[in-house]
Amino acid sequence: MAEPGKLKKAVVPLEGVHCASCVARLETGLGALPGVARVSVNLPSRTAFLTYDAAALTPAAISAKIEALGYKALAFSQSAASAENTALQELSREKNIFLSRFLLALALTGFLLTDYLFSFSSYTLMAAAGLAWWFAGLHFHEGFLRALKARTADMNSLVSLSTSVTFFYGVFVTFFPSDGAHYHAQWHEVGMLITFINLGRWLEARSKSRAGEAVARLFQIAPKFARRLAAGKEETVPVAEIVPGDVILLRPGEQVPVDGRVLAGASSVDESLLTGETVPADKAPGATVYAGTVNKTGSLEFKAEGVGEETVLMKIVKAVEESQAEKGEVQHLVDRISAWFVPVVFLIAVVSGGLWLHYGDLPRAVNIFAAVLAVACPCAMGLAVPMAVAVGFGRAASSGILIRNADVLERVSGVDVVIFDKTGTLTEGRLRLGELRPWETGEKDLLELLAAAEDRSEHPFAEAVRARAAEAGVKAFPVSTFEAVPGKGVKASSAAGEILAGSLKWFDELGADVPEAARREITAATDSLLLVSQAGRFKGYARLSDALRPGTAELIKDLAAAGIEPVLASGDRQAVVAAVAASIGIKAFHAEVFPEEKRRLVMRYKALGKRTAMVGDGFNDAPALSEADIGMAMRSGTDVAAQASDITLMNNDLRSVITAVKISRAIRRVINQNLAWAFVYNAALIPLAAGAFYPAWGVVIPPYFAGGAMALSSVSVVMNSLRLKRAKI
Repeated sequence: MAEPGKLKKAVVPLEGVHCASCVARLETGLGALPGVARVSVNLPSRTAFLTYDAAALTPAAISAKIEALGYKALAFSQSAASAENTALQELSREKNIFLSRFLLALALTGFLLTDYLFSFSSYTLMAAAGLAWWFAGLHFHEGFLRALKARTADMNSLVSLSTSVTFFYGVFVTFFPSDGAHYHAQWHEVGMLITFINLGRWLEARSKSRAGEAVARLFQIAPKFARRLAAGKEETVPVAEIVPGDVILLRPGEQVPVDGRVLAGASSVDESLLTGETVPADKAPGATVYAGTVNKTGSLEFKAEGVGEETVLMKIVKAVEESQAEKGEVQHLVDRISAWFVPVVFLIAVVSGGLWLHYGDLPRAVNIFAAVLAVACPCAMGLAVPMAVAVGFGRAASSGILIRNADVLERVSGVDVVIFDKTGTLTEGRLRLGELRPWETGEKDLLELLAAAEDRSEHPFAEAVRARAAEAGVKAFPVSTFEAVPGKGVKASSAAGEILAGSLKWFDELGADVPEAARREITAATDSLLLVSQAGRFKGYARLSDALRPGTAELIKDLAAAGIEPVLASGDRQAVVAAVAASIGIKAFHAEVFPEEKRRLVMRYKALGKRTAMVGDGFNDAPALSEADIGMAMRSGTDVAAQASDITLMNNDLRSVITAVKISRAIRRVINQNLAWAFVYNAALIPLAAGAFYPAWGVVIPPYFAGGAMALSSVSVVMNSLRLKRAKI
């Protein structure tokens, strides 16, 4: 096994992937290559996602293996954007092929049906049927030959065999006519079978392209050019030429070309593409702008920071694509079943055809053999899960909810408890430093100590301290060392001794001196407090205030209505946490909990058999986010929290928590519907095509009807999945 640092990721759009059997063949074949750590093939997008050891394996070797398996690697890239474009182009190309061959087959079938009026010769009908079988069905035969070369079978094998047996039976009867009048060529069946299946494949490809719109829109909307300011001059250049540090001019109505930080100007920017939030965000110097968003009113000058694949837009797209390729337990089970599906269907076709040949006649045996092969469609079963995931994840992304893997769907559908962090999660995290309560010192001295202690911290408390110090014109004096203790406070060494700034619980844990009079004030307070000491002497405390995020109380009511228990866990003091919990209707709350205690709280709920979600934003929430069945992180939080989570709320709207749960449940519901339909369809129609009901009720289906049913099965699964795009959540 390669070291994690040496592993590379690749995105490979593929040609010739049409069913779950193709997916199983590719994953098995590529997974057997030495150096491949992980491989997942997404059927709707026809893309392989690989993690491999570049020292042991080359892209050429991977592409060669794909060719040996009967498919074609259209590109080999670490760029999600270029791979997506290639995949979309291939899907569009195949859609056009299916349409043109459907129209050809339809025209030839129409000609064959006029035989009832004009009585063409057998050789004329054979020529027309031959054109339909070969030219309109060429892609099926090519797929069958590729599968045969790889010693496997897939849906193309079933279609090619069923149409070929019917066609060559007609050729045999035409050249070697029998005295028995019941032996006749079935040219109409050949044409209609090819026509119906091509129609189904075209409708399926058309629906798949619609399913990828949510993600494709993110690529397509990204601007292609930017106005760069260099040496006082403005020049229009391709976005690909922008590098970090370039200064970009953005005029009203233009799209932001790359991520960056505003240097000058003021405007409002429509960020709904990334966050789902319809209200434009105000931008001023120091604010961050994101690629793909739209400038509404004023002009801005900003410094490029994230370009190319490093923009938030591209990271989201890459994460969505990779999450769609992730497979849960249900999909793995479906893949295993689908791998055996085609061989089993072929066996059923041979056995049923043989029985009808023995007990009936050759024409009926040929019809039964072709019908069984034509009606069996592993596509419906193979598309049931990934199609719903692709559409659902795209719907979630357009709502500002980034779901990182398909396993979340199996966990989120049964959530019992949601644990919320307070600061930066339930609250906006934009704290303001209120009253300063110095102890045996002055307010300015206390603010100087706070500014020095928090100068290197990234905690919301530190931002409030720096803002207040800037307003008061107080500068932080230098410290020699700095240490942040997550969930507790900070330590800093100065020439006048060690400075501590943190919670009362932490001070007590360290044995730091807190005068009894101050302790009584601190204990009685309902605001968040930041205590300060220097060289072991208590210097006072500061009050901090933070507003709740809009819609928090409504979210808690919605969770309760959905049967989900909300819980509040915070490192803040008991009185503060109790006040916040009471104001929004949370009954269960836990105060003065450190990061490890949050994790143990999650473990406690899990031990009680409750499926638990954790919502947080900070470094101190990462252990609990990782431990929870489902971790949800706010976009405004730290990268560590985001990496530890399963779901990222890109719009920082807490109401997205319940929206994420509802979308996940909707996806799960559609998956169950798709699987039920695929199972019932195959369980009913394969025996019907095999003639199992003929002795009792005289019912059997012709091959062309079976081909139409095959087309219907895949299209119905795709269309059912597409309902997620407009479903009311």
